[in-house]
Formats: sequence, structure tokens, C-alpha cells
Amino acid sequence: MSIDLGNNRLSVGNQLVRAAWRYPHKEAIVCKGKRVTFKELNNRANSLAHGLMDLGIRKGDFVAIILMNCVEFVETYFALAKIGAIAAPQNYRLTPNDIERLINQCEAKALVYGGEFKDLVASLRTKLKSVKNYIYVGEGEVEDTIPYEELATGHSTEEPKVDILQDDGQYMNYTSGTTGLPKASIMTHYNNLMAVSQVATEVGIDSSWVIMTVFPLFHRVGWVTVLAGVTSGCKNVITEIDPKSILENIEKEKVNFVNFVPVITNLLMMVPNFDKYDMSSLKTIVYAAAPLTTEVREATQKYFTKNIAEYYGNTESSVLVYCNPEMKKTHPTSLGTPAFGVELRLVDENDKDVPVGEIGEIIARSPAMNANYFKNPEKTKEAMRSGWFHMGDLGRFDEDRHLYIVGRVEDLIISGADKIFAPEVEDLIQSHPKVEQCAVIGLPDKTLGKVVTAIITLKAGEQIDEQEIIDYLRGKIADFKIPKKVRIIDAIPRTATGKVLKYQLVQKYSE
Repeated sequence: MSIDLGNNRLSVGNQLVRAAWRYPHKEAIVCKGKRVTFKELNNRANSLAHGLMDLGIRKGDFVAIILMNCVEFVETYFALAKIGAIAAPQNYRLTPNDIERLINQCEAKALVYGGEFKDLVASLRTKLKSVKNYIYVGEGEVEDTIPYEELATGHSTEEPKVDILQDDGQYMNYTSGTTGLPKASIMTHYNNLMAVSQVATEVGIDSSWVIMTVFPLFHRVGWVTVLAGVTSGCKNVITEIDPKSILENIEKEKVNFVNFVPVITNLLMMVPNFDKYDMSSLKTIVYAAAPLTTEVREATQKYFTKNIAEYYGNTESSVLVYCNPEMKKTHPTSLGTPAFGVELRLVDENDKDVPVGEIGEIIARSPAMNANYFKNPEKTKEAMRSGWFHMGDLGRFDEDRHLYIVGRVEDLIISGADKIFAPEVEDLIQSHPKVEQCAVIGLPDKTLGKVVTAIITLKAGEQIDEQEIIDYLRGKIADFKIPKKVRIIDAIPRTATGKVLKYQLVQKYSE
């Protein structure tokens, strides 16, 4: 006779239950003037869970979310996790057409949205065929919607009696959309809790810390940071990427840990008298998502904290490589060594390991990873080969097995925290009737790291200005993908086989 010990019942919702028992009266979330304890957060999540079940939401159903960073976003994540429904958070910076396609792709049964997105949702309602319930977060009433607060306060606070397994879907993870419509993959409870284990193990977070979340909660980094805080019993200060608010909250709440992209540090230093804010509570700043330049690293150490860490990964993989503050002192330009549970290799075009010091494509395996793309078997097969996820990045190891990124396999521009796939922009620009050819490149920028720049040639006899190209792209592509600069030239340099020599363009226009 065997006994089921429940070893496959590792669940996201139970992390909040545990925190509510252990730290009932401790503040869990501080966000935009609201302060919620762990017990209050758990009670509201339970009430919301029961309310959603009363609306017919069941285990395995998708629920779309369009919210700015807020307490209600966190409550919604946990409520859905407790009933086995899958959160499908949408990047509100995408075009309405992209958001419509993504919500329809997963056949969401409900949509939770904030007042900032009333007009957007109103424009989509007739196109979202599967959405039966619209749940409104905000002041006042909106016709044909369900007030969020009624669900979060008007139902039982008992734990929902739904059997959750660790391999059940918890969260619909979307890539950055660098090749068009973002790819989607369903992260399980196990995947996301393994990502939390990586963060807690590598960073060393404990219940005495005050952490800050500035990444959007629709992004996996934002969600995993929140989940790590709840799992560790930390107070989590959640903000938007608002430089003045970030500085004020670090000072007021005595924040110990925050995850930045380098552009945020540049923005903080643009705030008048930024160096007058008290940053002495900061223990560690961890950088991710874009290369950490020497300039940003030195400015961080001068004005914010001496303890800088950096990690490398993506939304499918979570943390793959981590460089802690001690490593950063001896290997300042390194991304570090493999994180907890990660296997990492550098391979050639035949997936054979390259020698130390040579450049190869980064491939990895991790318990936090899921690259089984939703309704997209072709992309899954392309990314996962022989059980290894191919990152599309090129790197090298030094003699200490520290990883260094040297470029992209694909044509990618990282501007601030945004990732832009050049061919997507090029194809749209070349559809303009006056444009003959186009090459999209990233030019160095002190604030954003890179700015998207279009280099174009015109058809014979045509004339055009920069603004006409920019106006032509609006509504066809997300705003952050639209070039900030347009240069018109006589001919785009190419190889004998016709490949654009982009490095020549970058060199010429950087100068």
C-alpha cells in the first residue's frame, strides 16, 4: 500500500497562506498609498477566488488582466492560483490589435481591468468572443461590468477547496514580442516557485528585508519578485517606473533590495537633487534585461550602493546566470555563473560545445523554464532542441567559467527595458510607397542604451521627412518600436550576397 504524501502539490497560493499564518499583521504590500498585511492580502484573495468561482471560472480557465501596478493585481494573481485558473496578464503598451489577438488566443473567460484602460476595453468588447465577465478596478461604476471590490470583499475568506498540483498552469508568460506577436507559454506553479527559489537562494532575501518591485507586474520579473517577497515574508513596496516615486519610496520605506534595468538608474539621476535622497538602506541593486555599462555601474556605486549584482535570463527561463556583489568586484563585466538548478552550455552551429574562450550560442536547462509555446509547435521545436533551450544569444566563458554576452544571434535592439526586432520594423517601413530600402539599427544613447534608428533610401523622384515615416508607423506597431531617428541616404551598404552591413551604419551614425 502506497501513501500519497502530496509531493506534487507545491502551489503558488499556498505561499500566501503560509505567510498569512506566519506574519499575519506584518505589511505585505505597500503601493500607491495602500498598505495591506499578509492576513488582509490572503483574505481578499480568498474572497476574490470565491467570487470568481461564483462567476463560473474553473480550474484551467484563463483570465486576462490589464492593470497598472497595484495591490489588486497581486490579489488577482493569488486568487487565480488558489482556484487553478491561469492568469493571462497583458502588456498594455502593445497595440489594441495585439492585445485582442492574445486574449482571443487563450480564450479568456473573464477580463480584470483598471480605470486607465476603460476606453481600450470598450473598443475591444465586441471582438473578445470568449470573455463573459468584465471586472472593473477603479472608482465609480461602469456599465455591464462587475465591481472588483464586490468580489474582493463580499465572499467567504475561507481557503477555496480546489486541488492544485505543481504541474498545473499558473501564469501565461508572454515574450517581449521582438518578432511580432509575443509568444506565449504557460508557466506552472512549479516553474514559478523554482524561479522564486533561484532569487531567494542567489540574492539571500529574508523576512527582515524590505524589497521594491518596479518592473511591470504583467512581466514575469515583476510577478516573480512579488512572489519571492511573499514566500520570504518581506514587505514589498510596489511602484511604477517613476523616478521620483522610486527615490521617495526607497528613502521613506527603507528599501533594502530592488531589481533595475540600467536605464532606470539613468532616469533617477535626472531627478533634481537626486543625490539628496537617503539611499543608505539599500543592500543590493540587481541589474537585468540590458547590458550594465561601466558608466551606470560606477554611478550606482557612487550614489546608491556599493553592492551591485547582475543576472541574465529571459521570460521563458527566469534567472540563468547570476553575478553576486562579490563576483562583481572581481569580474565587473561578467554576468556570473549558472544560478541554482541551471545547466548552461555554449555551442556551435551543430550544438557541439565550444572550448573555453570561444564564442558560442547559449543553451540552457532549468526547473524554472518553460518554452513549450502555446499553440505554436513550430516555435517550440525551433527553441527546444534535444531538450535544451536555445537562447539566441552569443556568449563566451572565461577561465573562471564566468559568462560574457557578445551579441545576438537574431537582430535585436534593446532600448531601455524594451526589446525591438529590427526586421519587423523594417518590413513596415518598406511598405511605405516612397521607401525603396530600409535598415533598422540601434545607435548608442546615454539614457536608453540604444535608440531605434531607421536608415532608408527612397524611390526615384520621391521626397519624405522624418515625421512622415513616424506618423506612418503609428497604430501599426507598438510605440516603443517606432524609430526615434530616421536618416535618409543614397545607398545602404551591403555584402556581395546582399546582406546589409549594419555595423558600418552603426559606426557612421554613432560618430
